[in-house]
Amino acid sequence: MSGERPSISNFDDVLTSVSSFGYWQKIIYVATCCLVIIPSTLQVIGLVFFAGTPRFHCVTPNVTCADSKCCTNCTDYVFDGPFTSSVSEWNLICDKAYVGANVQAVFSAGMLVGSLVFGVTSDFFGRRFCIYICAALLAISSLGSGVVDCLSFFAFLRFFAAAFAVGFFVAHYIYVLELVGPRHRTLSDKVQSLFWCIGAGLIALLGYLIPHWRTLLIICSFPPLLIFSICTILPESARWLAAKGHLTQAHDVLMKFASKKSSPVDSDALKHKLNEYHQGEVESKTIAYLTKNQSYLELIRSPRLRKRTIILSFNWMVISMVYYGFLLYVTRLAGSPYLNLFLMYLSDVPTHLINWVIVQKFGRRVPHSVIMVTGGLFCLFVLAVPEEQKGAVTALAFIGRFMASGSFSNIYLFSTELYPTILRNQGIGVCSTSARVGSIIAPYIVMLAQLPGLSATLPMVIFGSLTVAAGLLSLLLPETLMCNMAQTVEEIEKDKEFYGMVCMGKPRPCPLPCPCCSSEGPDNEASSAPLKVPMDNEDDQENI
Repeated sequence: MSGERPSISNFDDVLTSVSSFGYWQKIIYVATCCLVIIPSTLQVIGLVFFAGTPRFHCVTPNVTCADSKCCTNCTDYVFDGPFTSSVSEWNLICDKAYVGANVQAVFSAGMLVGSLVFGVTSDFFGRRFCIYICAALLAISSLGSGVVDCLSFFAFLRFFAAAFAVGFFVAHYIYVLELVGPRHRTLSDKVQSLFWCIGAGLIALLGYLIPHWRTLLIICSFPPLLIFSICTILPESARWLAAKGHLTQAHDVLMKFASKKSSPVDSDALKHKLNEYHQGEVESKTIAYLTKNQSYLELIRSPRLRKRTIILSFNWMVISMVYYGFLLYVTRLAGSPYLNLFLMYLSDVPTHLINWVIVQKFGRRVPHSVIMVTGGLFCLFVLAVPEEQKGAVTALAFIGRFMASGSFSNIYLFSTELYPTILRNQGIGVCSTSARVGSIIAPYIVMLAQLPGLSATLPMVIFGSLTVAAGLLSLLLPETLMCNMAQTVEEIEKDKEFYGMVCMGKPRPCPLPCPCCSSEGPDNEASSAPLKVPMDNEDDQENI
């Protein structure tokens, strides 16, 4: 690029100068996590009770058949509970098992459509608009699916509930990552994961207290509407406003963030910084992109973006397949399905806390790969365990699912940092679409466990093999720790990528030049000098 580079070339510079994670940002963050993530979780994790397969056994005289297993000479089965679902209401097992898998796949297909539609919608109309429209439509479609008595209509409404649930979640995820500065981005991601665990624990408790699936589904339809209780304090994303050229509105939002600081922010100085940001590289490139219709083909036209999109999409597909596969597989494991589900997500709490420390110390790339490969190998260990040892199978399933959960939170953060602002929501939308493809496939893989002549542990073997492959491929992605998120495709292409191991306790900062972002690279004398991590203002050092 010719000409002198402006001093404010990235919105992170503007945001950090005002408030990286101040009082109002924390209030908005916690409130939206409670009112978006938990209601979304009730719908998604509730799938195990709404459309999962309760335990059953054969009652045909003189026929011996393993529990929850179909036999060729058995003609009559009875459900053992401990919960009811659409599967037990419409008897969707054995020769009708594919119908039950279809219902589960339709839900995942709705999530696929939602990730595509609302990724673009929030880019064009704003994150806030997308959050509110999805909340209202999710409540309506979920309530309708809880009262209909036609299986086809039930599947139809679950499709739309899934689309609005994922739109609700994805728009919020991008919103809160854009809410905070680079120093707090990892914290933002990991705390969101903890709210997901809270929602999962809540649905396990509600499932135990309310075993009838219709009553449970109706109750879970109302929490999304609670987001309207904070409509007066929830602003549009300042980053989105600035990228769209709405500098006055972006200024007002940022001044609100700065209102509780001990040292006031100069309004005129902030306007100057926003104008400087707008008139520099972002004005000529980012705004040009935003003023025309963006195509998803932009993600594969650039060589680096193409590689990132392919590898990230495969990882998302595999992680989602394993994540939702184990969710549906939980009813086949030894013990109470309520307790198993609760313990699965209770174990996620230390997982996300440990992950937070690890990705801060060692970056995103290598930890993600190690977690994926380790989880896949534990799933494959089931080949050495006799099928009758259900306790050992359950333990291996827990460990594999434990690793998949850690990978899910990492890949969200990793992907967000690998895409430029102008294509970030579309990039996350494509990745989320790939994840939905994985979750569409998952019920058919889990269904194999109940079919005659196939091992009940076959799903774990399939999940493990794909997880190892995805983990190894992720090593081909660059490190992003502490890097400013790129604004344009041109920045992605010209900046030097860093593939080394991040030093423990020494995360690489991103003021240019640096190994992960500098076009001059780590061999340059300036970039090889000791680097200091930039500190935010004192008011921003508090955690949630």
